[in-house]
Amino acid sequence: MQEASSLSPLWGDLAPGQYRVGFRTLFRFDASRTWRGTRDYRGTFSPDLNGRPVQVNVWYPAAAAGSKRQMRYGDYVDQTSPEAFSIFNAVMKERSRRNAVDSVPSDQLAALQATPMNAYKDAPSAEGRFPAVLYFGGLDSEINSNLILAEYLASQGYIVASVSLLGPTDEQTFQSRTPDDIEATVRDMEFAWSILSEEPNTDKAKLTAMGHSVGAIEAVLLGMRNANVSAVIALDGTYAFQGLSTVLTNSYGYAPGKMRASFLDLRRAQGAQGDEPLDLTTIGSFRYSDRTYVTISKMHHSDFTSFAMLGETFHAPITSKYPLNGWDRKTGKSGYEHACRIVLAFLDAKVRDDSQAITALAETVGHANGGVLRHEGAALLPPSPLESAALVSKEGLAAVKALFSEICGEQGVGDCVDGDRFNTWGYNLFGQHRPKDALAIFEIAAWAHPTSANAQDSLADGYLAVGDKESAKKVLQRAIDLAPDDPLIESGSKASFVSDETKKRRQIN
Repeated sequence: MQEASSLSPLWGDLAPGQYRVGFRTLFRFDASRTWRGTRDYRGTFSPDLNGRPVQVNVWYPAAAAGSKRQMRYGDYVDQTSPEAFSIFNAVMKERSRRNAVDSVPSDQLAALQATPMNAYKDAPSAEGRFPAVLYFGGLDSEINSNLILAEYLASQGYIVASVSLLGPTDEQTFQSRTPDDIEATVRDMEFAWSILSEEPNTDKAKLTAMGHSVGAIEAVLLGMRNANVSAVIALDGTYAFQGLSTVLTNSYGYAPGKMRASFLDLRRAQGAQGDEPLDLTTIGSFRYSDRTYVTISKMHHSDFTSFAMLGETFHAPITSKYPLNGWDRKTGKSGYEHACRIVLAFLDAKVRDDSQAITALAETVGHANGGVLRHEGAALLPPSPLESAALVSKEGLAAVKALFSEICGEQGVGDCVDGDRFNTWGYNLFGQHRPKDALAIFEIAAWAHPTSANAQDSLADGYLAVGDKESAKKVLQRAIDLAPDDPLIESGSKASFVSDETKKRRQIN
């Protein structure tokens, strides 16, 4: 075991793990996309030969020996970059400086810049492979907005990467909540992961997406589209705020059924920063995900970032725009420290499969101000078309229908069996010369969607493929009977559908 690194004053009561913390910055261009404008108002074309700039800040477990230069807070703010990134870097540096200025009283700014941190610049990595956490900051926040949590997790044996939050073009360098801007940030992180995953110290099999505020929405989307994500952590996610759930649900790739990662929704208790209602319907729809809900009292939205520690340490003034409800800088700091411990316990439990971490998670929530923990287990996933065909072959159609009825439960088989997907797979299996498997899939689809004339037509093809002409005739007649009232067939096409089915039935000898 390596020696624990020295504490930064900004860490408060957080205890470091066994590793020294290393920090490095990567600058890369994603040549698959553009960022600089390529056409002016006259249409004059000038190609963007570099592509979209992406900055990746990485905190990682470092070797005990190596770099001796312990970073100061100012090192995070006054970053340098290669010449090709000078325009981009100027924007990012200004954002970091503005965040620092807004975090503390003006007479404390120099002290903040000089504050020692718990990371060592470009320190050699510790031996071994470590789980990765991809962190999305809130809307338009600076890349180091949660650097204390990042340092803390790195000291505990996690690699944490944060990306620059950049607007769509060099003219609009700021973000918005539009689907296009959110998609750009998710793609930035995917690009960052493609780089980070090639590092020898990265355990590619243990991946987490985490975000704060709007960044939580981006973490959710990454978790939906990357099946390798083991856990998703949302810090006071915007999707639960009144009127803002559509920022998530209208985003590209939003598909609740694809969320399989273990999920942590960690947020301030309702009423802690006003009386705004919370709506967790979106998370409730992640039925195939193991979900943990945690709320902490006496915290504000920004207290889920490093600002909670800066604000208390440097006595940032409290404005009167929020009702206090017992909140102050001390409760915000305490809440952030508990949030860091809760995140660590959740990661240890769900990513490292540490059985003792579940107990640690409950105990940590219990010590937080008004901490409340709730858990919803993941529903069983319905078998895929290929799995269904294999099960029918092994156990019989009746047993597979019973399995679907049990798994789908109150949702009903009609909603949990994707008729189009099963139908497509059935015909695909025809091409693979597997007619019995195709028939099994068509039978399940027709059973789950008994009012679908098209499902009956496909089932008839399945029967014909195995030579069962009488059964084919029966289901074709069922398709003919269903067609007039089938809402999935356009009214102008119903007559031709019936005519085609009738002709098809007559041609069966």
